[in-house]
Amino acid sequence: MAAKKSAKVVIIGAGVGGLASGICVQQLCPDAEVEIVAELFSPDTTSDGSAGFWLPYAIGSDVERVLKFATQTYDHLTSLAYSPLAGEIGVQHLSGYTIIAGHLQWIFFFSQEDEPFKDIVDGFRQLTPRELSRFPKLDARSGYFYTTVQVDVTPYLQWLMKRFLAKGGKTRKSKVTSLSEFAGRCDVLVTCCSLGATDLLKDEQIFPTRGQIWRVEAPWVKHFYEYRPPTGLDCCYILPRRNTVVVGGTAQKGDWRTEIDEGDSKKIWDMALKVLPSLAKAKPVDQWAGLRPTRSTVRLEKEVLNVSGQPLKVVHNYGFGGAGVTIHWGCALEAASLVLESLGGRLDLPSHL
Repeated sequence: MAAKKSAKVVIIGAGVGGLASGICVQQLCPDAEVEIVAELFSPDTTSDGSAGFWLPYAIGSDVERVLKFATQTYDHLTSLAYSPLAGEIGVQHLSGYTIIAGHLQWIFFFSQEDEPFKDIVDGFRQLTPRELSRFPKLDARSGYFYTTVQVDVTPYLQWLMKRFLAKGGKTRKSKVTSLSEFAGRCDVLVTCCSLGATDLLKDEQIFPTRGQIWRVEAPWVKHFYEYRPPTGLDCCYILPRRNTVVVGGTAQKGDWRTEIDEGDSKKIWDMALKVLPSLAKAKPVDQWAGLRPTRSTVRLEKEVLNVSGQPLKVVHNYGFGGAGVTIHWGCALEAASLVLESLGGRLDLPSHL
């Protein structure tokens, strides 16, 4: 059953989750009018600053559900990486090393001796003692090698927006401060508002996890490197993209700062040189700091709110933590199904669009 022609769906947020949700709603509810409302659009969103590396990171405690979304997203991105569009939208396969000296339990919420995503990625295997010996400055006790997907997020967002507009989608640049502006003005409201849920939805479970990175020119770096130290919350990651290499990072819970911290800059760089000494010859391009919208679990559900005395059907789709790129498509598929249910229809949505 298709959505009624007069149906209007509004999505708050224009990051990777909001744009993907817009496209999936258009696919599932082709007769609905879909509008994205956001204060920031690419290239100014938090998603634009993301390294775009597929890894279930800071995903919350509902691991099984999130891995479902992660698998759907991995399949979606892999299909793009094999397509003629790959160069235009910046999606590629990337192989590399994870080196483990400690256990960042609060971030990963699962045993790292048996990574639950090992059957999702390609070619997952344990590192040999010979391979671990290549990292003499690290207290490495284990590690593994695998192939995943990596996204150059800004070109990808531009491609998603192009698809959304081509299907008749509308956009409006505006900061949403109250749900009351949508009461009686749309049939379903989709919240992809990330940390904006703190004020807009009074969600006390969501909090920022500050991340800071370097971007450098180091074209000789062809593999990714992720190092999990024996103590602390910050891991080191070195992620080559098309034109730059992302070097990070920090994981500072409850920290709302988005300016560059010079102390963090030095700590990140010193650690990166221990992991990969060849970065000593890298050319710095810039630095960036952003806030991961971390939550105990992804909020992906529907409800009916009483707003200004009127019922408002809402689908929530936010709280991706550090895994926005990793789970965005799977979450968008689920959100679109909830939108259709809210409009009175039911249909299974294919994983590839």
